[in-house]
Amino acid sequence: MNSKFKKILITGASTGIGRQLALDYGRDGASLWLLARTESKLQDLVLQIQDSGGKARSLVCDATIEKNLLAALQTAQDESGGCDLVIANAGWGGKMMYPSDRNIHVLNQVIDLNYKAAAQTLEFFARFMAEDCHGHLVGVSSIAGFRGVPAGAAYSSTKAALSTYLESLRFSMHHFGVRVTDIRPGFVRTPMTDNNKIPMPFLMEVDVASRKIRRALERGRKRFTFPWQMAIMIHLLAGMPDFLYDWFAFRTYGKLARSGRPGKSEENRSG
Repeated sequence: MNSKFKKILITGASTGIGRQLALDYGRDGASLWLLARTESKLQDLVLQIQDSGGKARSLVCDATIEKNLLAALQTAQDESGGCDLVIANAGWGGKMMYPSDRNIHVLNQVIDLNYKAAAQTLEFFARFMAEDCHGHLVGVSSIAGFRGVPAGAAYSSTKAALSTYLESLRFSMHHFGVRVTDIRPGFVRTPMTDNNKIPMPFLMEVDVASRKIRRALERGRKRFTFPWQMAIMIHLLAGMPDFLYDWFAFRTYGKLARSGRPGKSEENRSG
């Protein structure tokens, strides 16, 4: 797939969807600025992209530390002269369980990464793209943002907030010819889902997910929920009356509502 995007920044680039997008765009010949916390994983990714003929620069940064994040984003802006595409992908599921004395700590981490860092990343580049009247801003939210999910209070709420933010940003950027896309994946096989012990219908391989996301961005989609089977299911769930949704949610995930989702360690972050 030949891409129209030539200068790209991706956060949460060291694993999962972010990593696969970086590999695929690198093979297309794009110049990449890749942001994540883990230096060793980023360096391995950069070398792999360079071996395939692409260009990549690692930006080692904890996206939840604002001054470090903004400094890394400024580096990408200065070196690129202006990105064509910015993908705010970094995120973490968190593990909320009841009773627990760590829920506020987990909640703060999830808010800082899934919403605050994502919005800061997009706002930083929105200024330059509006001035240039060129560019594409992308946030990776989730199907979990459509309704509250048992054991997912932090994750669902931050993804819902990100989707609402992206919709508002789209209206603001329209006048300048800058596109904004909300990507809403279903279950994709990544390190964050590998240890899940919950039902994951229509689980998709990460290379397939990357191909679908890239096609949606090339077409300028405003929002893209996938796979299509999950998109249909989630829209039906979103329209359900509360009593019916509560019955479905407790029947499917009820045991996790207090105990949290097994396998989601506090270090399992793509930030």
